[in-house]
Amino acid sequence: MTNTTLRGFAAGMIVSSGLIAGVYYSQTPSKKEVKAELNDSTVNTYLHSKSMTAITTEELQSLKANRVASAPAPQEQDNSEEAKQEKEKPKVFKATLHVTRGMSTGEVCDFLEKENIIKDSKSFLKYLRKNKLEGQVRFGTFKVNSSMDFKKLADAIT
Repeated sequence: MTNTTLRGFAAGMIVSSGLIAGVYYSQTPSKKEVKAELNDSTVNTYLHSKSMTAITTEELQSLKANRVASAPAPQEQDNSEEAKQEKEKPKVFKATLHVTRGMSTGEVCDFLEKENIIKDSKSFLKYLRKNKLEGQVRFGTFKVNSSMDFKKLADAIT
């Protein structure tokens, strides 16, 4: 492309843009484009068409206070040994890890952290590096859970 052709093309683009802008701004807006003035009656009309109702802030606060007051009282605490053990038991998260070709060890660690299997992906990555297991992660599908320590996790995926 020569300089003359490029300049001619640019001039054509400028002229066509100017013509389009002139036509766009010279037209009067259609009835659909004219927006209704926003006031109480238009808002109420819209809300009623959607089966909704507007309330004041004071009414909202009153409704919230009534809901809190009418909430059922907490049930009596069960002091049995079994109830204590249930509360103290940490929740065990389970996940299925799919290691595919091209995944980095960091991505595997990030997935384990995202699924709450480990608390910190960087710590697990450091453990793998320290034990020279970083490059040993196998491809495949592995069932893992949050009760596994770093050693069990590493054994499962390497």
